[in-house]
Amino acid sequence: MDTLGVIATVIFVIATAVVTQIGESIRQWLIENVVDPFGQFLIEKLGKPVGQWLTSYMVEPIGQWLGYSFHYSSNIDNMKEQAEKLEEVRERVKHSVDARIGNCGENKADVNRWLENMDVIMGKVKKVLEDETKAKMKCSYGICLNLKLRHELSKKAKKIAKDIDEVLENGGFDKVSNMDYMSFNSRMSTLNGLMVALGDVNINMIGVWGMPGAGKTTLVREVVWQAKKEKLFDEVAMATVMQSPDLRQIQGEIADMLDLKFDDVETVPGRAIRLRDRLKRNNKALVILDDIWNKLDLEAIGIPCNGCKILLTSRDRDILSCEMNTQKKFELDVLSPDEAWSLFEKMAGDSLKDPNLKSIAMQVAEVCACLPLAIVTVATALKNKSLFEWEDALQQLRRPSPVHLTGMQAAIYSKIELSYNHLGSPVVKSFFLLCSQMGPAILYLDLVKYCFGLCLFPGIRTLEEARNKVYTLVRSLKDSCLLLEDPRTSKYVRMHDLVRDVAILIAKAQNVFTVRNDDPVKWPDEDALTMCSSISVRAEDIHELPDGLVCPKLKFLYVHGRDRDFKISETFFRGMRELKVLDLTKMRLSSLPSSINLLTNLRTLCLDQCVLKDIAVIGELKNLDILSLLSSKFTQLPKEIGLLTRLRLLDLSNCTKLEVIPPNVLSRLVQLEELYVCNSFTQWELEGVNNERASLAELKHLSLLTTLEVNIPNVNMLPKNLLFMKLKRYQIFIGDVWDQFGKSESSRALKLKLNSSFELEQGIKMLLSGIEDLCLDELKGVKSIISELDSKGFQQLKHLHVQNNSEMKYIIYSKGLVIADVVFPVLEIFSLKNMINLEEICHGQIPLTSFGNLSIVKVEHCEKLKFIFSSSIAKSLSQLQTLEIRECSIMGAIVEKEEGRIEDRDMKFFPQLRRLLLYCLPKLVSFLSTQNSDIIDAGEVIPQSEQVVFPNLETLELSSIHSEEILIHNQHRASSSFKLTDPRFQNLRKLTVKGSGNLKYLLSSSTATFMIQLKYLDIEDCKVMEEVLLTEDLGEEEIIPKVLFPRLIDLILKDLPVLKRFCVGSNIKFPSLKDMVIEKCPKLESFVFRTVGSGMTLSKELKEVNSEEISQIAMQPLFNEEDGLAGCVPKFGNIENLALGKLKNHIARSIN
Repeated sequence: MDTLGVIATVIFVIATAVVTQIGESIRQWLIENVVDPFGQFLIEKLGKPVGQWLTSYMVEPIGQWLGYSFHYSSNIDNMKEQAEKLEEVRERVKHSVDARIGNCGENKADVNRWLENMDVIMGKVKKVLEDETKAKMKCSYGICLNLKLRHELSKKAKKIAKDIDEVLENGGFDKVSNMDYMSFNSRMSTLNGLMVALGDVNINMIGVWGMPGAGKTTLVREVVWQAKKEKLFDEVAMATVMQSPDLRQIQGEIADMLDLKFDDVETVPGRAIRLRDRLKRNNKALVILDDIWNKLDLEAIGIPCNGCKILLTSRDRDILSCEMNTQKKFELDVLSPDEAWSLFEKMAGDSLKDPNLKSIAMQVAEVCACLPLAIVTVATALKNKSLFEWEDALQQLRRPSPVHLTGMQAAIYSKIELSYNHLGSPVVKSFFLLCSQMGPAILYLDLVKYCFGLCLFPGIRTLEEARNKVYTLVRSLKDSCLLLEDPRTSKYVRMHDLVRDVAILIAKAQNVFTVRNDDPVKWPDEDALTMCSSISVRAEDIHELPDGLVCPKLKFLYVHGRDRDFKISETFFRGMRELKVLDLTKMRLSSLPSSINLLTNLRTLCLDQCVLKDIAVIGELKNLDILSLLSSKFTQLPKEIGLLTRLRLLDLSNCTKLEVIPPNVLSRLVQLEELYVCNSFTQWELEGVNNERASLAELKHLSLLTTLEVNIPNVNMLPKNLLFMKLKRYQIFIGDVWDQFGKSESSRALKLKLNSSFELEQGIKMLLSGIEDLCLDELKGVKSIISELDSKGFQQLKHLHVQNNSEMKYIIYSKGLVIADVVFPVLEIFSLKNMINLEEICHGQIPLTSFGNLSIVKVEHCEKLKFIFSSSIAKSLSQLQTLEIRECSIMGAIVEKEEGRIEDRDMKFFPQLRRLLLYCLPKLVSFLSTQNSDIIDAGEVIPQSEQVVFPNLETLELSSIHSEEILIHNQHRASSSFKLTDPRFQNLRKLTVKGSGNLKYLLSSSTATFMIQLKYLDIEDCKVMEEVLLTEDLGEEEIIPKVLFPRLIDLILKDLPVLKRFCVGSNIKFPSLKDMVIEKCPKLESFVFRTVGSGMTLSKELKEVNSEEISQIAMQPLFNEEDGLAGCVPKFGNIENLALGKLKNHIARSIN
């Protein structure tokens, strides 16, 4: 045993030396040439049984131990690499789950379980990495424990890496409901190339081309998301062009995304000037034009070719190359077979778990030819279908319907037709084909008008029932991926261009004639016209309708002009007496043809966006149910409209020229269910006065009214006992201040201006209980909103805006009251403006979950408001994303701690906050304060508190915050500064500080180290700031890391009269900095005060250097280079624009 003990000791010493002292190559040699041969030696000398026992229980384990120790670094590194991959997948999965794009995916619970498992693994990774630091240090118990720890960490790291491999192989992200975008290798290179091109300053026009259905639109939408995520652009706008570009519509889509108002500018050239000025004002703008068919005049639209990035998509490469002169083009091809099957599996869902379906499903997927749109539509149509339906589908796909198409077009047609055939009822199919005749963007209200007029829904008797049916069918078509959400507004739905192409072809076989965009207008021959049931014409070159059309079966006629004079013969309607829906849009009509009175079956008449003169003949259409004059120009509504006693809907929205509605016209429309007069006629007469125009009292006769949109300039125009309580949808704007707010997206909106004491009518009070959007101006005589307007707490309100009130002290007053209901449970946006006597938002106790859905809070010019929320309310605001406070002169804190209340330190304030903007708050000294302390003992604006954690904060803007109590107390160095606590700002992308008069320093160097996402830093008008970064004494460690703000692109330092330097440090790099402005900093001695050597390197030639008023006397270098130590101070390898102004005695050097 002594001999064996000696042997074991020798082996152990060798193992220790191998692991701790010898290089890796020698370690491997020892294992192969010493340890393994030694085991064989024991077998030979001690005999096979004893030798094998010793080898199994001593030598082999030591060899394994040495193996883990030998591979220590590689195992740790491999685990780190796998963890980074897993984190990328995790972010993509979280994005897909949160976005919830589409409804064709799998159950979200599966994804959540996958995420939870992944979090467990990431926790293990974190623990190993924390312990790794211990393995690098000498253990206090000796070298043997250090060896043991290294062995354990290596073994754990290898196991974790294997677990991550299994997680990545099993997927998880393929279970996420996101039909619009899946990350495939075939797309990844294109997406990455696009992102690189978008970041290339030498490229400003980029193109994506590919066949219909390849996913061009989906890809560029992902580009939009990525660009916003990475903050590549300040603004992104997207518009659809189509075959026949409507420049005015394109301008409108872009302007909507830029929040640009054209006001009274009517002409395309005039709007182009306004749009061009807007885009030139911000060089960091991306404009995407989807579906280019021909050369497009960008200047005519108002898009400056050199003023912003432009991304185009088209089916034709030559259009991008030859006509649009794109500098970089990317082809988007079909998916690979493996990718196509992955997408098919996702869309088909649980159906493929049936082993009997797997084989047939793979054949169906193969016939889809790897085309994304075909895969999505077919797989979704067959989801949860039986085997015989799958087999029938395969047969149909392999033998397409006889249509005059060839090759891939025929295959695509058959796939969309298959989805159409699976819609089931004839009503759904007819509705789908009707949608295809309305263009790519479809207004819900238009669908209601058309469907009701066509009597498309059997058994439907009211417009309310028709609207419910329309929404139900739209939802069904979305689920089948035949309709899409409109990303800009909830009032529209969209149809993909390929789906619409195929739908039009299907409709043609059913005697539906459609001319879309720039297709030449070739009217059907006489035989075809006699069978025609529907005609839809959208053409630019048409300026008159042919005479003598005989269409005895025609029920739907839609003609979209181009805002020019249009001729219709007097006898045009003689041959179409079964017509039920007539829509003439965007025309100049001096009169309507007399033959229109022959349309006795006409139920819907739309004359939208027209210039109209004499339309009195409409009064002869006695059976008319719906009359729409939306956005048309005429001055007086004919009194003959009063003869339409069957009328259910009258739409006069946006008729801005309408001055006269004759008296007693509206009151005669006793069947009216919906009346739209928003942004239109406002000259309502008081009841019993003059009798020259309509009065609101006439609405009392409309007992069936369920929808009302109306502007009422003066509350005194409201009559008593108006039947508002019966309304289900309404937009009622009372007062003359609401034009700037525009039309609400909500179905129930009320905007009130009461500049004198006025007892609210019971009808209006009834509306408040179910309201979604409420704006209040002045509101004389109201002291508290909750106690006086709705004691139940506005259970359905989503948007509340209150302004210009001098009497209200509290939004909620609950002192002495018992409020059982949660207050504002679904409120999303809350804004206050010019509330000069408001003392508290909530005075008294309310249920703790009140305000629980709030995402945006804006407060401006509230002179007596000392804080925004009490701590008890603030802790319920877990969904808050934007907090903006301006010009509150005595506000000392954002959140007030309530005395006597035990604080739960585990609760966090505003964990989802992304934007924090604080402007002109001269008394603000702390985010948190103690009640009745007058803020004198408060801490920092953003204190070092476990309750104030903003892990998702992206934008922080501070302006005119002057308090002297905003301090960093450092044992080595005290200073007036904002304390931005380190890890909490790890996602901060934009930091702006202006007009803060008592700040000597902005950040500590340790805080700056954690701002790895910061891209924009702007510091202006800080009169006592001496240094941006306060250097902390970290002992022997380096003062500031080599890479400071690794993603910083823009740096602005302006009007800082005592600034001496940015920071102190050496070997500092700003690798992403492109634009730097330094102006009015006369005391600036050097940008970075060097601690060792000096020097500055600019690896790229500056595109622009602007230096104003630089003294030519006794110039000293702002960026030093001396002693041959180039590279020892800041490196700006990517800087492109450098502006220096009013820097005395300094000049930039080493600009290579």
